[in-house]
Amino acid sequence: MKFFENKILVLLSAFFIALITFSAGYLLRDIDILPPIYEPNQCGVLATDRAFFEVLEELMENHYTQPEREVLINGAIEGMIEALDDPFSRYFDLEEAEKYQAGFGETYVGIGVTVRYEHNLIVVEDIKREGPAYDVGLRIGDVITHVDGTEVYDLSFYEAVGMIIGDVGTEVVIGIYRNGYEETLYFPIIRQVIENSSVEYQLLEEDGQNIGYIKVTQFGNETYTKFANAINNLENMGIDSMIIDLRDNGGGHLTTVYFMLNEFLVDDGEPIFNTEYYSNGVHYRKAYHASNEERKDYNIVTLINENSASASEVFASAMKEHGGYPLIGVTSYGKGTMQTDKVISATVGDSLHITIGKWTTSDGGWVHYDGGTDGITPDIVVEKTETENAYKVFLLDEDPIMFDSVDPRVANIQVILNMMGYTVRQDGYFDLQTRIAIEDIQTNAGITVTGVIDEATLGEINNALHIFIFDIENDTQLQAAIDYILENPNDPNE
Repeated sequence: MKFFENKILVLLSAFFIALITFSAGYLLRDIDILPPIYEPNQCGVLATDRAFFEVLEELMENHYTQPEREVLINGAIEGMIEALDDPFSRYFDLEEAEKYQAGFGETYVGIGVTVRYEHNLIVVEDIKREGPAYDVGLRIGDVITHVDGTEVYDLSFYEAVGMIIGDVGTEVVIGIYRNGYEETLYFPIIRQVIENSSVEYQLLEEDGQNIGYIKVTQFGNETYTKFANAINNLENMGIDSMIIDLRDNGGGHLTTVYFMLNEFLVDDGEPIFNTEYYSNGVHYRKAYHASNEERKDYNIVTLINENSASASEVFASAMKEHGGYPLIGVTSYGKGTMQTDKVISATVGDSLHITIGKWTTSDGGWVHYDGGTDGITPDIVVEKTETENAYKVFLLDEDPIMFDSVDPRVANIQVILNMMGYTVRQDGYFDLQTRIAIEDIQTNAGITVTGVIDEATLGEINNALHIFIFDIENDTQLQAAIDYILENPNDPNE
């Protein structure tokens, strides 16, 4: 199955909800009004409008199922949005709108994942390492197909999410499609309160230098305040340089990004980024300028990866093009459009989440995946290692993995075994050397030596991977940033 032809990133918070968005509209200097395509509000009654109401009445009066008017109207609304061929525009009812806004908070109840929503498929994009989804073995790339036994293919995104959301401590059974497996895999997961702080920071002491490290997971309601506090606290510790980690950050509010950039960038007369948007039949172009007057005296590296999207790309591109600061990692996601929410006055709480325009970089580039540069290429490209991409394996009441078998899970286990110090092949064939490694693990752990991969043995292997992943010494991209900044701690523009 080819699930990734078009990139559509949805970050979930309050189980996992937070569609990438921008809050466009202030802190601007230059505003240009472009010639309108047609006169504003020139939407008189056309023949097609009359045809719509005629079809509506005919269906209500003559269709044998006697459809309700509300069902037909809702279907027409969904049809209009689908006709846009825009994955980022959607209609929210009151409950969906509340869930969406809750996604910008710092905690939520759920299973702890980030997903991509594509062609009505919910694809796991990232998994929070401290969350229950990680603990039971969900992995990046899994496609959620069932929730408590119900197929979600034909449900809207928020209908599916509504089935997953529940009370703390209750169980939800998630069914997934995983590449390489013919059967659906089912994972019972206990919902938990997920700590989702948008900003975390620490001081890294490396070779006599103090490096400030700030991880930003989204650009939410409280992110700027936490970000500014982190910078202040780190500077009070006497840092020599700084790393901003935007990996797996899918975006957020544009105004939040603007304030955060003002912590570093200075007003030199050039915009730090631009927006072009459409409102009431008129096109506008706006240039955002820094208001800060004093530049930091240390170097700042920004880390990005393939899941750094939208607002993350605004930040990264501005740091690179306007600030002259380096980017490290892999090419970013490539989302160059922006959305806003329009309240539907005829309803109670419904809103239209609508794409109103695009943003461009300081140099005028467009990062969008469709018609643009398809992301931002970092100055220094650093890929993750095979072990960093490895995942936990669970049998899920299946039989143990036997000697002399071929299995994609074995290939993953073999990667972990090599990390643990064994020397085995990595093609998925359970050969003699792999069995010897498994028997050694069983002996050392006091497990009955069988030479097959059972749940107890997997527990030892998964724990080894867990320890590896949580050790920043094994974070290849972060270590590359540290190595670079140790050699280049000063402001690159000095």
